[in-house]
Amino acid sequence: MNFRQLQELYEDHLRDRTRMTRWEALAQAIADMIRTGALAPGERLPTHRELAGFLGVTVGTVSRAYARTAQLNLSQGIVGRGTFVVRPVQEVDVYAQRPLPRACSDTSRCEQGKPFGPGKPLDMGFITPFEHLNPSLLEGLSVLQGRGGLDELGGYQPPQGRAGHREAGALWAARFGLPVSPDNVLVCAGAQHALLTVLASLFNPGDRIAAEQLSYPLLRHLAQRLRLQIVPIRMDKNGIIPSAFETACRTRAIRGVYLMPSCHNPTLSLIPEFRRREIVAICRRYDVCIIEDDVYALSLEQHLPPLSRLAPERSCFIASTSEALGAGLRIAYLCAPTHFVQALEHTISYTVSMAPPLMAELAALWIGDGTADSVLVAKRKAAHKANELARSKLDGFELVTRTTGFFCWLKLPGGPEEATAFAQAATRQGIIVADVSYFAVGGQAESAGVRLALGLRDQDVLSGALECLARILQRG
Repeated sequence: MNFRQLQELYEDHLRDRTRMTRWEALAQAIADMIRTGALAPGERLPTHRELAGFLGVTVGTVSRAYARTAQLNLSQGIVGRGTFVVRPVQEVDVYAQRPLPRACSDTSRCEQGKPFGPGKPLDMGFITPFEHLNPSLLEGLSVLQGRGGLDELGGYQPPQGRAGHREAGALWAARFGLPVSPDNVLVCAGAQHALLTVLASLFNPGDRIAAEQLSYPLLRHLAQRLRLQIVPIRMDKNGIIPSAFETACRTRAIRGVYLMPSCHNPTLSLIPEFRRREIVAICRRYDVCIIEDDVYALSLEQHLPPLSRLAPERSCFIASTSEALGAGLRIAYLCAPTHFVQALEHTISYTVSMAPPLMAELAALWIGDGTADSVLVAKRKAAHKANELARSKLDGFELVTRTTGFFCWLKLPGGPEEATAFAQAATRQGIIVADVSYFAVGGQAESAGVRLALGLRDQDVLSGALECLARILQRG
């Protein structure tokens, strides 16, 4: 490690950003070196004491900085071995428009380690569910303008959302198989805001939340901010294992459980109905609140009854519109029992105050006139083709798919280090994938795998990328 370069970056951040603490400046300096390649994947970082001595800071400052880089998925601490640099999964700017890479038709290019395509890497790690099929914002706004009353959307709205928007939320929740009254719907600024609202409203610092051992990464980050503890629960091909969950409830005083039961991210597991009923019984026995975030359930054509339908008195259901209508719309519906609503509403009022009413009006329009359903049908058709392509190109490898899923899960032999190595090899070919470490809750994952997003517009690009990944697998 180039200590002098790190020191210069650290001091620059302290000078340039007066509000930055020492540990934040150090974390930023380390992140800069990882992102620029000055620190390579697999490289061991100095011990906490060694780096503290060189920079003249406390060991605690280094510890907090390392913890921050781990949160950013830039480093990983291994007990007894130290802290190591990992591939910067989150480095791609997913919001910026970027040139579409060309298909890797020349196989020698992949073998030589040349970039997959020009410009930025091809991102198969971040799920963008066939965004080219999203409804037209311009057309939607034109319809709203013709209706009149847009000026009413420019002022402050109730934190829970306008009555018409909550009615649309109830209709949308019904698509997931959850009957709910509009009075029990709160309009949120996206699924992430809905999750934050639940965690901040219903739990206190120190409370323990159970989750599948592989889970939505933001859950860990939000929990850390709110000083909640996430307890990983073992999974199998049918999702969370009830006996393991009950043991945790009995021994760890679990207050809540976060689940994606119909289309789990990243493994695509489906919790069967009999197991859902077991989980609900456990939650009632130990007074556990259920947080159900089945964001990808509507990519499937058939649904099992949500946990929230089986236990409505203790369940919060997050019904996102991003996958059907566009991530930029930032509208999700939080469905909750009456005795939770007031606390949730208060949290919305002091976080975002209210979801953007214009966006909520657009969502209500498209849900009401059938546009959302038509878009979902089109996306399922596109996803069906993409999954068929993935199965054909990765034939012979252990690939978990759902017929119309927006992503797939590629299982790998060995431990999580194998997934990291594969992800690094893919990155060298210009393809970004999300390896298992990105989703691991409570430490290192037990198995190896990578998630592959399939929502690309150009099937030739997807085909070339899958061929490139297959060659990496074949080389072992």
